[in-house]
Amino acid sequence: MSQKILVGYKRFLDLLEKGLMLVCTLILAFVMIIYSIEIFTRYCLNYSSTVTGELGLILMTWLYFLGFVIMFKRGEDVVMEYFFDRFPPRVRSLIAWLTSWAILVFIVVLVWKSYQFYTVASMMEHPFLPIRYSHTVQPVFAGSILAFFISVYQVLEKTDAFLKGKTEVVIR
Repeated sequence: MSQKILVGYKRFLDLLEKGLMLVCTLILAFVMIIYSIEIFTRYCLNYSSTVTGELGLILMTWLYFLGFVIMFKRGEDVVMEYFFDRFPPRVRSLIAWLTSWAILVFIVVLVWKSYQFYTVASMMEHPFLPIRYSHTVQPVFAGSILAFFISVYQVLEKTDAFLKGKTEVVIR
């Protein structure tokens, strides 16, 4: 039963990754257009807009945090494989399990703190755009929530591997 849940959860995360890749691609294309217009107006028309600069920064922040979620899901974040590979298989399995729990705890704290920051920022107006300042904080909050789902999957996966005594564990 638990294996079916893990497979279904992994399929959900695979679909999430594909959707996030599409969103990141669209954001990147839109940011390139915005900054191309900004560069043209600044150097050819001698005019620069604070709005396009701020909008570009907000979109790049979305791109960064959504891109992090994709990297985290793929296991392409920074790891210490040189040292990890030198441990015995059972120790590697234990380290992977403990690391997945440590990451989950960190992400839970990140979700909580980003929520607090979001609620505080929702009371402020953005200095240049006609929006609440909380819209600039949304990427951190959304990225941490999505990373939470991935981290829960990794804890379940590592726990299952550890309990079954699997020694071929990749830390991520």
